[in-house]
Amino acid sequence: MRRRALLASGTSVLATTVAGCTGLGLNPSAGSSSLVGTAPAARLSMQAVTPAELPSKLLYAVQASEKARLLDRILDGGAAVDGTRPPLPADRHLLHDGTVYQLAHDVTARTPATRYSVKVDIVEGPVDESETVRFSDLPKVDRETFAEKGLANGETVGIGTAFLYTDAERNRSALVPESDYSVIRWKDGSRAKWVVDEAHSATVDTYQYTGERIAPAAEYGRRVRERFAFELSGLSEAQREIVTTAVEESHYLVDSGETPPPALVSLARRFRRHEHPTALGEDGEGARNGAYLVRFDGTLYWTVLMVHDESTRTETRTA
Repeated sequence: MRRRALLASGTSVLATTVAGCTGLGLNPSAGSSSLVGTAPAARLSMQAVTPAELPSKLLYAVQASEKARLLDRILDGGAAVDGTRPPLPADRHLLHDGTVYQLAHDVTARTPATRYSVKVDIVEGPVDESETVRFSDLPKVDRETFAEKGLANGETVGIGTAFLYTDAERNRSALVPESDYSVIRWKDGSRAKWVVDEAHSATVDTYQYTGERIAPAAEYGRRVRERFAFELSGLSEAQREIVTTAVEESHYLVDSGETPPPALVSLARRFRRHEHPTALGEDGEGARNGAYLVRFDGTLYWTVLMVHDESTRTETRTA
């Protein structure tokens, strides 16, 4: 199935959303009890949303400047980039600057490498000068590796991190696999202890990326709305009170240890008759909980339902 046939089935969007969302769209400021400590027994949160805002809730958003620059290069005709993992996701939709894109990549080369767990540590006590090396005297490959970690100026010490060297780079290094130096000194007099803890084999892949434009964010959001939104009407008085609370107070919460009221359980059963774009699966938590698109009293809501109660497991799913 061609990816540009957006929302031809629920599968592509489900996969996109599971990979691209964190916390099912929950805003940490909307109540910390579900994020820290014991999870609540139930939660219903409802946030008014426009179609143009939906992609930011569903998709991987390219925000970091380095990744944004890479994406621009890809869209400008393709780009190759090296790494131990893909720097940008492929085979799913992503959001950048108000537009939804689709990337694809092929691995065109694989280079053996080694990942070193190291400490750039604080120097304590006197140091033998024969074990000290000036940073400016290190080979270029070592200086560049420090720079990639933001450690080229000697100001940040007392940290543990990982340095990656290809086999060719390792042969040019003065620090790995073994070093004659235990201390590095910078021009300003800063010093750091160099300690290699562990070494593990790795592979640097060359990813050849291509990309295509799918749709403006607003158009994509309208398609998502058409595919997933459902009308929430005909509510009982108790159900409407729950929904109104979720709308007006950002969420309706049932504390841990309490039993969700029958009106909320019946709402949960009603919700689960519909697809939701952040489904985690067809069994367990994913079948019961997730984010839905709900139309209520003429407004579209990004609605997150979490119900941890055995009484909701007995429902027979219906289309």
